[in-house]
Amino acid sequence: MDETVKRDIPLTGRLGETPLPAVLRALQHGQATGILTVTRNDQTKCIYVKNGDMVFASSQYEDDRLGSMLLKENRISYVQYETSIRLMKESKKRQGAILVEQGFLTPKELFQAVTTQVKGIILSLFTWLDGEYRFEEQKLPADEVIALRMSSGALIYEGIRNINDFARLSKLLPPFETALGMSVEPRDLFQAIAVTPPERELLLMINGARTIRDLICSSPLPTLHAMQLLYFLLAIGIIRAKTTDEFEEHTEDSQKRFQLELEAFITEAIAGETEEDEETGRVKLFEGFAAEKVDTSPSAITLAYEALEGKDRYEILGVGRGASPMEIKKAYFRLAKAYHPDRHHEPGMEAVHPMLVVLFDRLTEAYDILSREPSRSDYDEAQPSQWRTRAQARAGEASLRSRQTAEELGRRGEAALLAGNVKEAIASLEAAVQQDDSKARYHALLGQALATVPNHREDAEAELKRAIELEPANADYHIVLGVVYLQAKALGKALVRFEEALRWDPSSAKAKQLLEQLKNRLFPA
Repeated sequence: MDETVKRDIPLTGRLGETPLPAVLRALQHGQATGILTVTRNDQTKCIYVKNGDMVFASSQYEDDRLGSMLLKENRISYVQYETSIRLMKESKKRQGAILVEQGFLTPKELFQAVTTQVKGIILSLFTWLDGEYRFEEQKLPADEVIALRMSSGALIYEGIRNINDFARLSKLLPPFETALGMSVEPRDLFQAIAVTPPERELLLMINGARTIRDLICSSPLPTLHAMQLLYFLLAIGIIRAKTTDEFEEHTEDSQKRFQLELEAFITEAIAGETEEDEETGRVKLFEGFAAEKVDTSPSAITLAYEALEGKDRYEILGVGRGASPMEIKKAYFRLAKAYHPDRHHEPGMEAVHPMLVVLFDRLTEAYDILSREPSRSDYDEAQPSQWRTRAQARAGEASLRSRQTAEELGRRGEAALLAGNVKEAIASLEAAVQQDDSKARYHALLGQALATVPNHREDAEAELKRAIELEPANADYHIVLGVVYLQAKALGKALVRFEEALRWDPSSAKAKQLLEQLKNRLFPA
């Protein structure tokens, strides 16, 4: 998780001091993975977060249980509810599995019900005025989690719409004399948010000069709705608070003029032509952003990802070397919108999601270099010709990695490994462990990547042993090292590792399976 997030938002605290949307946004920015536990009185609820996205939730509150929810929504009868409870106690099986086995629900209906249950648990937390929260980074239990397929931003907005307390919203918003402007950070800006025409009309009024009071009074929305929308947009970073004099234009200040031009460009993008969803009457922000559409099908994303290797920064953004700052901004914003990971939660996109993370990061890296001086001049001077050789491209990548934090390098390496780009994974993870040798996860991921490369088994073994030295109780690291030994036909060493994995985690199904297979191989009946 990004160290800046840890400094800006405490990972433990009270919702009365750090509101839930701020906590969730921090986790999203840090692309964190772990469990956020929120407790109030005798109630405890957990939100499972994967790479910054909310994917699951659980609750100890009886009324949040699956059977209770199905009963309240009249999806099962009371007789079916009682039957499932009795069989659950007798068999120790999950209630959902019993409901399907008994024919009370179809598998599809169960999945829909669990999704509704998870959303309901998350949304209920937005109504809590206070409570203690704690986030713990950890690997999620895959067998427990049914992943939500929706934008975290959309879920946060739905939660904020549940806040119907005028006094509370007034306290959550900045002082009403505060002027609001659009963010110019694509990671915040291009989230998958759908708005109604009146909501979009309010967005178009935000120009860096109008105050919160002006916006609420001029909005076509009811006052409470306008407050909810403004608080949501501030909470997830699409808009930001500014002092009223910050946007006074000074003709001698080119940066100020450039900022105003960019804000006008963003406002124009929001106002672009869009098609309303017939069912909801909502439109997605920035759908009319550019006449030239970017193909974001899985095959097109895969091709775009594979085409990154060897491209220089201008080629990544699709602009010429003489491009103006605004042309670079427009190119970046168009591609950043298309490849923003938060915009692709639909079914069938799971396999390319790690590629989107890498694409978005590479676009941002190119933009950071080319949009500012003197970094653009330094970059241009380092290029002897328009086309860089592969060796120069690798040198540029090495220079970039030297400026990234270990956390950023670790995330980039993990995403590349998941996407099958072993070369990029090894380069980023090697840089990560050079910067921070104390993180077991970086060593373990590097060991996994090296294990796929011929003649690098000893290097993989060394990295995995270092991971185990740092976290000896992590059964997964023992398992991966055992598999490396299996591949090298070092069966005795593999046996020791699988047994060690079970010593630390007796419930590990993977370790049990591998150990049984190995014993059958070593000691045939």
